[in-house]
Amino acid sequence: MKKFVLFLLIIALFSVSLVQAQEVYQLPLLAVHEIGDDLVGSSAELLLELRPGSGRVFLETKPLTKLDTQISTRFANDVACNQFNLPCDKFDFIYTINAQSNIIGGPSAGAALAALTTVAVLDLPYDNNIAVTGTINSGGTVGPVGGVKEKLEAAANAEMKTVLIPAGATAYKFLDNTTIDLLEFAVNNLTITAEEVKDLDDVLFILTGEMLRPEVADLTEDGVYTKIMEGLQSSLCERSERIKAKILEEEVTITSNASEAIKERQTEAAAALAQKDFYSAASFCFNANIQLKTAYYNQIPIPLNAFNSLGKRVDALERKVSSEEITTISDLQTLMIVKERLQDVREQIIAVTESGLNNEEKANILAYAEERYYSALSWMQFFEMDGKNVVINDELLAASCSQKIFEAEERHQYARLFLGDFPLINIQEKIISAQNADTAKEYALCLITASQAKADANAVLSSFGVREEIFNEFLEGKQQAVEREIARNSAEGVFPILGYSYYQYANSLSEDDFTPLVYYEYALEMSDLSIYFPEKESRIVNLRNVELSRWLIFVEGLVVGIIIGIIIFSLFFRYYRKKYSRK
Repeated sequence: MKKFVLFLLIIALFSVSLVQAQEVYQLPLLAVHEIGDDLVGSSAELLLELRPGSGRVFLETKPLTKLDTQISTRFANDVACNQFNLPCDKFDFIYTINAQSNIIGGPSAGAALAALTTVAVLDLPYDNNIAVTGTINSGGTVGPVGGVKEKLEAAANAEMKTVLIPAGATAYKFLDNTTIDLLEFAVNNLTITAEEVKDLDDVLFILTGEMLRPEVADLTEDGVYTKIMEGLQSSLCERSERIKAKILEEEVTITSNASEAIKERQTEAAAALAQKDFYSAASFCFNANIQLKTAYYNQIPIPLNAFNSLGKRVDALERKVSSEEITTISDLQTLMIVKERLQDVREQIIAVTESGLNNEEKANILAYAEERYYSALSWMQFFEMDGKNVVINDELLAASCSQKIFEAEERHQYARLFLGDFPLINIQEKIISAQNADTAKEYALCLITASQAKADANAVLSSFGVREEIFNEFLEGKQQAVEREIARNSAEGVFPILGYSYYQYANSLSEDDFTPLVYYEYALEMSDLSIYFPEKESRIVNLRNVELSRWLIFVEGLVVGIIIGIIIFSLFFRYYRKKYSRK
């Protein structure tokens, strides 16, 4: 009898484990591999299994793939988790890619990886016969990939019906410069459907039929932000007039080249002001002030105590800003930008004292450092801006700093695979500066520096391989991603003052190609800092929900196990009853 009871207990526990077994989620992939000098499309399979864990990401590939596949997998996971505020820290992610041959790289699987991650964490019903190809970038945008024609041919050979490709990747050019439209090619020549997708929302809507994020209202500028930024702009632009008045009073002569450059900056400031773009106007006046001061200090003897006096003012402002109570994301972003500017001034002062510079070089540095200090002082006005209270303490600041450094290092490593070290020196320097700030427990400074390094790397990665003829369309897609992110945060009561400022400045640089992209990336990074500093109440509720969900799953499994055990027990009871009744 004891053996029989033990047998029933084992059956019940086994039933629980079956109920709680993790589902494996799957999507087809399309890849290209090299045969000599030619590219040939092939199909592959992406699998994802979730297990209770702490957010770790594992990847197994058959056969082995390049290092960028591992990096892009982590990147895609990170984008999905941030894009939809998924509780990814409650799971470990086990990805498997089964390919027919050595596929080229892994970034082109980024959109599929991010989509499958979202589907799995939310356990959404989805069509697992739709193939997805495209990189995934900050803001959830789907970026271009190579070999789209070959991938479509591979999809047709594998009898797939639908393939999602990046928007703007529909033109294919042959060696003789003739072109075809790949959407028409797919339908007419391959009898499959190719659909363009611009972002992760598009991909998930086609896969699941659901729009996971509600439509947000159009982007509108916060009225308090407008008022404060207008005051900041007035402060910097009026400073230009005071510097010019001082130059005239002391009868200092400015060269014609310097005068022309200053006039150009002031014209740009006036144009931005006419559009009520106060941040851009302030930036142009700031640059004009540097040029005015540079021209001034190049014509007069530099005061002996100029740098020492500036250092004392920096220390005084540092003490003041460190005493501010940080309770909102606006407070945090103000702290970040003031700290960044003060650190920049300190570095300029150190450069002068440690280097054998001539008077002209010292004049240039002093002009820049003084105006940088005044910019920091002007940004202090934003501590007056209200916002939704969140939990911001040293522990969370340190954690966000470490996370941003990790993200920046990951993107930097990924970019190095394509470009090497030389073009990315600036990014590496920013990462080192962020690490130094982390060591010094200057977490706000660390956060803004690491965010900028990550944004710089994202700008390189997201634009890599974008054809010149579709770059404007690509840039417009990035702009729209920024607008959605700012509008979403604004709807949640968190207006990202720094993200919006960078967004405005990027819009003012429309005649430039790459620079607006960098500032759009800055805007994306600075527009969603609230994911690191949640509201106290919502954080507790979410954790409770997760624990409750796990408990319900366990209870459900236990109940099913008991029911199965009872059924088995009844069958055995009837069997033995009949057997012994015959005797």
